[in-house]
Formats: sequence, C-alpha cells, structure tokens
Amino acid sequence: MNRKNFTAPNLELATARYKNPMTDRLLGRTTLEWTCDDGHKENLTASLRLTDYEGNAPSMYSVSKLPYVFKTYLQSKKFPLIKNPVPFLTMDAIRFLDTIVRPGIRVLEVGGGNSSLWFLDRGVNLTTYEHDAEWGKMVMNKVEQNPNKFHRERFNLKLMAGKDTVMDLEKLPADSFDILLVDSMNDHTRRMDCLRAAMSKVKQQGWIVLDNSDNPANWSADGMLEGKEMHRFTGYAPMSLFVGQTTFWRM
Repeated sequence: MNRKNFTAPNLELATARYKNPMTDRLLGRTTLEWTCDDGHKENLTASLRLTDYEGNAPSMYSVSKLPYVFKTYLQSKKFPLIKNPVPFLTMDAIRFLDTIVRPGIRVLEVGGGNSSLWFLDRGVNLTTYEHDAEWGKMVMNKVEQNPNKFHRERFNLKLMAGKDTVMDLEKLPADSFDILLVDSMNDHTRRMDCLRAAMSKVKQQGWIVLDNSDNPANWSADGMLEGKEMHRFTGYAPMSLFVGQTTFWRM
C-alpha cells in the first residue's frame, strides 16, 4: 500500500470496524474509514494479524518474540499493568528506545501506562499527560507502592485531555525534553494536535516517537518532520496480537 494513493484525514479521525465481525475479528481484518477535508470518503482494509495498516510485514525480531508477546498479552488480560512493565510499542521500537534512554534525561509522554513505569524504572525525569483518571490512578498507585524503584520524585502526572492537553503542552519551555512519546488515544487527545504543540519542546538531537504511525489519522507527522532522520519499525508489540508500526525522528 502506498500512502500517496490516499488522502489522509486532518479534520476527522479514521474509524475502525470489522465488516464481517465473526471472521474478521479472528483474522484481524480491519477496515479503516474516514472523511477527507473536502468531504469525500476513503477507506483501507488490512489483516493486522499479519501486517500493519500499510501492508508492511512484521520484523523477524518481533516474530521471534511472539512467545513473549503472548505471555504479556495474557498478563494484561488479568491486570493491565503487567508484572514487568514495557512500552506498548513494537518490539523493535522498544529495543531501539532502550538504546537512547538513560538516567536523568527528560521525557515527555502523551498517553501513559506501562510505558510510564518502564521510563521511571530507568531513572528519567518524566512528565506524562493522561486522559483517563482511573488509569492514571492505577499508574500512580504502582509508583507510590514502590517509590524507590519508580523514582516518585521524578514523576509529574497531568490528568487532562483534548484541547486542555494541547494548551498545556504549548506552555512548556522550548528545547526542554530529550524524548517526546506521542501515544494518546485519538478519540480523547488527538496525536497530531499534540505533536504540533510539543515538537518544539524537544531538544536538538532529541527524539520524537510516534506509535501507530501507520494509521492514516497519524500520517501527517511525516510532513511535519520531513527531512529529519527517521527510523520506522513494524512488528508485534507486548500485550497485543496485532502488527503495528512505531516511528522515531531525530530532531
């Protein structure tokens, strides 16, 4: 699939559905539908058990990690914050992220959870925006139960969504973060709005990380960050039996 054959949505989000719920759910055959800015409608269908939305196959590394993926998937069904938290990104992206994270750096995260705990365990200074108060409470409870492991003093959790999040991001000092991870739920806090507001907050040689970059609702990131060093990973992710895509840009 070539992105150039489609018009990505800007004003509307893409909605996902199973045309044939019984078989499509089993196969992960998902149809995305959206309305373009000029009013015409477009759609694409992908079998997400086997490829991402753009038809890219999962990396061999992520395939080799399928036993771990399945293990964490079962753990997350019992409780969403797993025993050894990891970001909800493709396996290759986690491996890459692990090479650039070090104690003391400043990380800005839009959409928290297992990734928040993973960052904190590595001693970063973390600012997290989260729209779901109950989810945020679960994360904070984990941190407070083990403040030394998760460095409670390094964690700034902000519970807000939508325009409130975007406005608050705009107030942050420029060039003040080493890593920006955008992984919010578009239905509550649109990723592209957050990226526009926060990209100037990342230092030179810092990194922007966008999960689900294969979703048409997130395609405009490529235009915003055109010319930057880019690393794109397609594969399976912990806690999920679907193929996804995560993209890194170096500022």
